[in-house]
Amino acid sequence: MAKTKLNTATRYFTQKNRDKLESVLFAGGVVGIIVCIVGWLTYYWWYAGIGLYIGGSCILAYIILTNKKVKDDGYDAHIREFIEKNALTPRSSHYLKLFDWERGYVKLGKDRKLRSSVYCISEFDFGRDSFTLKLTEIDLCATSDSAPQVKERSYSLPIGTPTSLEEVTIEAPEGKKTVQYLIISPEDGARIRIPADTTSCDTDEIIEKIKRRR
Repeated sequence: MAKTKLNTATRYFTQKNRDKLESVLFAGGVVGIIVCIVGWLTYYWWYAGIGLYIGGSCILAYIILTNKKVKDDGYDAHIREFIEKNALTPRSSHYLKLFDWERGYVKLGKDRKLRSSVYCISEFDFGRDSFTLKLTEIDLCATSDSAPQVKERSYSLPIGTPTSLEEVTIEAPEGKKTVQYLIISPEDGARIRIPADTTSCDTDEIIEKIKRRR
């Protein structure tokens, strides 16, 4: 069971795109079944048998092909299960959970969402004059045998630390997508880049709290 879970991410990113073949098999199955039904109703038994054979073969091949495929929601479920199993669920009231699209494998799903093999959880705890940032990075394809690795980092930064948003265009095999990163720039350290969603109220609230506007 554990081995299957560890290999899910690698299979998702390295599996061949066979959308055209899937479409052809599905269409062949539908046409074959229609021919079978029409032949049966019109007493053309020969055509009904041919239609049943072609339709059944295409449907069977389609089922076998798609059952081996890791789909977008299957990969998302794999990440959720890994986070829950390893007690990585955020405990802070302010957090971001997003893929780090500039690292690892990257793929643009059928739902037009960009995914990568590196998942980042950013937790913020705000005090009166400072805030703590805890970064948890999950590399789901870190090693040659697909074993994931988890790295954690913590920062203590003053309220008012400069922030900005940066847009980056990511090129995946399936197409391009523009994503955003939250940049935190401490005066006495290297800047911190965090995957962000500018359409989310959570991102806006975190930025405002760092700037102490709320």
